[in-house]
Amino acid sequence: MSIEILGRLFGAVERADLDAYLACFNEGAEYRAANYPPVYGHDAIREFAMKMAPYFEKVAHTVKDSWQIGETIVAEMELVYYRRDGKVITVPCVDIIQLENGKVKSLHAYLDAAPAFA
Repeated sequence: MSIEILGRLFGAVERADLDAYLACFNEGAEYRAANYPPVYGHDAIREFAMKMAPYFEKVAHTVKDSWQIGETIVAEMELVYYRRDGKVITVPCVDIIQLENGKVKSLHAYLDAAPAFA
């Protein structure tokens, strides 16, 4: 698995296809977004996503640049949150993704998500 996993991950989010998103992760994967505590495993990642879903019609990713060094991918992007109240909020983000056996072992998303909820 290479940097192409970014397309699978972000495409699944943009289609709101949680099953396709989870299929990119190892069963015990670590997921950490913004200042939220990390969660581990498919069930916890699903629960986290389900808590966020009611706030947004759609979330889009605009990848500015990405790098892969061994099994680590770094992606610099903008996240565009389409809120259910019609507001559109864009925030910068950097994801650091560790791969293992072709799937995501850990994903850390570094962003300030507060504007998306304000």
